[in-house]
Amino acid sequence: MAANGAREPTPLGAVSTKLHIPQPRPQLLHHRELVGALAREDFDVALIAAPAGAGKTTLLAAWHAAAEERRAFAWLSLDDDDNDPVRFWGGIVAALQTLHPEVGERAATALRARSVPLGDVSLPLLVGDLAALDAPVVLALDDYHLIVDDEVHASVRWLLDHLPGTLTLAVATRADPPLPLSRLRARGQLREIRGLDLRCSVEQAAALLNGVLGLSLAPGDVAALRERTEGWAAGLQLAGLSLRSHPDEAGFIAHFAGDDRLVVDYLGSEVLDGQPDGVRAFLRRTSVLERLSGPLCDAVTGEDGGAERLAALERENLFVVPLDARREWYRYHPLFAELLRRELERAEPELAGELHRRARDWLLARGAVPEAIHHALASPHARDAAGLVAEHWNAYFNQGRLRTVTAWLDRLPALAVEDRPELCVARAWLAIDDGGLVEAERWIEAAEAARGEDLHADVAVLRAVHRFKVGELAGAGNAARSALALAGPEPSFARTAASCVRGIARYWSGDPGGAATALGHTARLARATHNDLAAGYALGYLALIAAEAGALDEAEARARDATALSDEAGFAEHFVLTLAHLARGEVLRRRGDLAAAEAALEHAMRLSRRRAGRIEVAATLLALATLRHERGARDDALELVRKAAGIVSACADPGPLAARIARAERLLRRAPHRAPAEADALTDRELAVLRLLATELSQREIGGALYLSRNTVKTHVRVIYRKLGATQRAEAVHVARERDLI
Repeated sequence: MAANGAREPTPLGAVSTKLHIPQPRPQLLHHRELVGALAREDFDVALIAAPAGAGKTTLLAAWHAAAEERRAFAWLSLDDDDNDPVRFWGGIVAALQTLHPEVGERAATALRARSVPLGDVSLPLLVGDLAALDAPVVLALDDYHLIVDDEVHASVRWLLDHLPGTLTLAVATRADPPLPLSRLRARGQLREIRGLDLRCSVEQAAALLNGVLGLSLAPGDVAALRERTEGWAAGLQLAGLSLRSHPDEAGFIAHFAGDDRLVVDYLGSEVLDGQPDGVRAFLRRTSVLERLSGPLCDAVTGEDGGAERLAALERENLFVVPLDARREWYRYHPLFAELLRRELERAEPELAGELHRRARDWLLARGAVPEAIHHALASPHARDAAGLVAEHWNAYFNQGRLRTVTAWLDRLPALAVEDRPELCVARAWLAIDDGGLVEAERWIEAAEAARGEDLHADVAVLRAVHRFKVGELAGAGNAARSALALAGPEPSFARTAASCVRGIARYWSGDPGGAATALGHTARLARATHNDLAAGYALGYLALIAAEAGALDEAEARARDATALSDEAGFAEHFVLTLAHLARGEVLRRRGDLAAAEAALEHAMRLSRRRAGRIEVAATLLALATLRHERGARDDALELVRKAAGIVSACADPGPLAARIARAERLLRRAPHRAPAEADALTDRELAVLRLLATELSQREIGGALYLSRNTVKTHVRVIYRKLGATQRAEAVHVARERDLI
């Protein structure tokens, strides 16, 4: 279930500036041979790995613009915030949708299912959409070195293992990523370009220095600078900018040792020293920004004219990179930005906090919440940052962006989190979602200790969910009742979740009637509050209750409603669907279709392992064990029951399930091992009829339950009697039980 009652929005895509493909400078002589090699469609992955300032982005842009390149490009410029798998893939979907708006819609929806591995649903859906394209595309990921999250790397590895023929992946990075490069290389799927390949030639150096930067250097001076920078593009540009205002060009070139990367500090200082005071101050103070626009710069510096300054800096080639075609947004080259921030720390150290505060206020007023929180966390005012995170964490949690929320909380001082009940609640939900039930208990206690007057119901819901997860039914029921009393009569997340837990606790406590009443109410509340997960959860339980009561048509309809909702809302592989598939398995088993029932129960078991409650996991194992035993796989059944017993033994109050599991284990231990051939003496349909003969149903009612005519049932009964050596119903049931057939 989500952590609030609002419909969870689809994952946020990247801002448009991250999707902008840079335009190469027409004056530059680009690496024609490299561009030509990239334009050939004889590889699957392009890796451009080189140090900062080597020209990786420039090469990607030149490849895209090359006349011989026929493929369309989707572009994503990565940043630190993309270390959240949901944001990362949301950005990729947004990039691909600039070419094909329909691609990735279902994948983006499925990203919300937080406990579901990306490779199970979202990525297969995306790959399926890409494979159906009529024409190939290139997906360019710039600045991949900023990605350090293991799950993101693993998801990209999955993509490489399932790369559709319509997609070429291009990765620009400062360091080799943890991707299967050796395998790709061995298979001839990899096109590699390294720092040495990107060195500027003398002709390219001349185009940069004399063409772009407007110098008039002699060929010998160009060659000298090219040699001393080792063809490093950023070093050449810095040297050229320094030469613009240097009184002694020949002396500068003679003494310049550009092969040392520390030269950036020296040259950068020279470049800054050559600027007017106003420009220098503007550069320093706007260096706190990841992205720059005229109005944002005005808000941060407290002066007007930011847009004009940015345009002038671009014209002066002062390491300002446009991020959109309209020249509204820019960024500084990373090397230059780092230099400017050090200059700010040196010249105006007391100002940085205020600059971040101004940026935060401007961004927040325009709904750019993650960027605003970034600046709030960078300022020295922890209370302000904690307030922003407390206000907004829930929306991003419900998008599935758990890594984003965790990163925010990790950057706050520990006391700032512990003092705010909203943040303790956030930590507890994160822990529950990650399966950290011991850690969740600690944060629930911290939330209770923080005494948030407006959060009593939310904390009680957390307590109820946690108690059920760990297998403490009485505690879960009590906490759910408390949450309902605190939540008030109006539909809300707290009321929906508490009603759901109350119904679930009643079901496992042996009160299916009370459970059905509570869960029916939950389903109505969930629809009113747009809580799709809770609705799917409740419908699954209602289906199971109906199946166990013999109302097979109703059970089938409820399960179908749950799975249809999950398909539409993108949580088909979430653990809450465990119960719908468990119910479906029970319906199929009672109708005698044991093979289909086993498949449904195996699906339920897979889903239950994605953070379902301990009792739910154990019950699913027991149901599958029962089915396996009916199909003659006694040893498999016994192993499943033992696993269920181990899980239930860790539960403080598992209700009647513990006795059911213990009884099943005793019966399986006593039951003689029989070969599958003996178990198959009765057909699946005959076994289905036999199981219902053990009930009080008449033959007409048995036919109705199994969709058989009365005459067909009579025929099956005669065959069953013959195969079991029985002459009447009671005797047949007795023999079947002795042979462990039912």
